[in-house]
Amino acid sequence: MSTRISAQAKAVLAVLADRRCHLTAEEVLESMDSIGTATVYRALDHLTELGLIRRLALGKKSAVYEYIRDSHMHFVCNRCGKVYDIQADFSGMAREAAKVCGYHVNWTEVTSHGICRACESEINQADEASAPEK
Repeated sequence: MSTRISAQAKAVLAVLADRRCHLTAEEVLESMDSIGTATVYRALDHLTELGLIRRLALGKKSAVYEYIRDSHMHFVCNRCGKVYDIQADFSGMAREAAKVCGYHVNWTEVTSHGICRACESEINQADEASAPEK
């Protein structure tokens, strides 16, 4: 595995670091000027191999990528599909559990799925609007 990072990969990394959110490859591509689709995908693969970004398959149609900055878990809204970071570190617990089984943990991913506040609010408003008057 090459540890050299091309100018294009550095540009992809900058997009993910600056935006601080979860982007699909297509969304990264939309943020780039004059970089081809294949180049973006190769850069994402290479940066993932180097451990600078993380590829997440969170039940969405396309994987999303994030710049690795700190330990956190993910919450995915089943209604709107948004991915939220929740500051929590489960790595110690995962390492302890793995140690008991004789494994070594490099990183831990925890993902919760449900309905976000915004969607919950919309659902409640729709329910109130459609409820028969008393």
